[in-house]
Amino acid sequence: MTACKGRMRIDVELTIAFCGDIMLGSEVGEYMGSSTVGDWLSDVSGAWHGADLLIANLESPCVMEAKAIDGPPPELIFRAPASRLAELAEAGFSAVTLANNHVLNCGPQGLLETKRGLDEVGIHHAGAGMNLDEALQPAFIPVGGLTVGLVAFCYGPPAGHVTPGVAPCEPKLMERALAAARREADLVVATLHDGLEYSDVPPSRTRARFRFLAENGADIVVGHHPHVLQGLEWHGQVPIAYSLGDLLFHNSLAHVTERNFSRMAMGRHGLNEIRRDPGKFGRGAVLTVHISADQKSIQWHPFRQDSHLRPQLSQGDAKGEDLWRLEELSDALLNDHDPRHALADSVLEAARLENWQSLSVPQILKLAMRPKWRYIPSGLRWLTRQIRGVRITS
Repeated sequence: MTACKGRMRIDVELTIAFCGDIMLGSEVGEYMGSSTVGDWLSDVSGAWHGADLLIANLESPCVMEAKAIDGPPPELIFRAPASRLAELAEAGFSAVTLANNHVLNCGPQGLLETKRGLDEVGIHHAGAGMNLDEALQPAFIPVGGLTVGLVAFCYGPPAGHVTPGVAPCEPKLMERALAAARREADLVVATLHDGLEYSDVPPSRTRARFRFLAENGADIVVGHHPHVLQGLEWHGQVPIAYSLGDLLFHNSLAHVTERNFSRMAMGRHGLNEIRRDPGKFGRGAVLTVHISADQKSIQWHPFRQDSHLRPQLSQGDAKGEDLWRLEELSDALLNDHDPRHALADSVLEAARLENWQSLSVPQILKLAMRPKWRYIPSGLRWLTRQIRGVRITS
């Protein structure tokens, strides 16, 4: 456990538990079958026992009628039944973030159904909406006489003034949402869905975005999207956890790991990563943050998914090993000479170049019609900038 002086003053004690990505469709749904979310998480739920709030990232639309969209490969499109939302509430989840790249996997109707379903079961949500104003709106969560403000951001698909999507991670927009949360809340939590999937450390550009949140009103900052554990650092008085890994996801399955690497511009780096640490894709952690007066303290609760994607809290030697890995990942954040920083930046740049070299006009048009760019960091603004600057061949 580590502690740091907080910048806010709270006269009561408060504990918030954070989980990583939750996807309730695809292979996860198949393995769960008729089991409820609470049943499936019973071996890890002790990590948030006694917490005042439980917050996770919901990365699959939960719908009744909305259909999956066409376009990206079907295995990258997630959809789960709306009935799972009541199970999330029964399992103790207070709030979820919707700012992620899968939020429109069932189109605008899927987002609308998911938001309405969350409202019906009493789960707060933030980070996505039917327009930009709605996406940027903080969720205000009453707890123990306090108000916690939750804001969430993602690289895309960005909401527009009259179009649905996520709250973009653009500085001015993040600052606007943080200011709105700060005005009404005693404590502000910010989450960011960004970075490089499967990387041990965040790219420098991503890290700057997290720190921006900490410098502009957030008291706690938590990240999602890499699908593996990354470290935690204190930025001034603010704890920043860059990635908690997956709570419920299918990335630890061997065929999914290889498939996902193959679709990224990681080349030999991806294959080497699989061989170097094949178990990393099934490890995650619950993070609890305890706030008392002017002090925050954090505690990791590591877990591992079993072969059926069911998370189980680590025990004994496994727990010691997992805590050591978290400490090592946190130390890496402070070591500028750790080669993984340069690797993360180079892989992100390779992805950018790979997607734009030798593009023809028909390919550009096809990309615009079937927007793979929604799954590439920086979203619509990056796509527009690159199209303007790329040398297009006919």
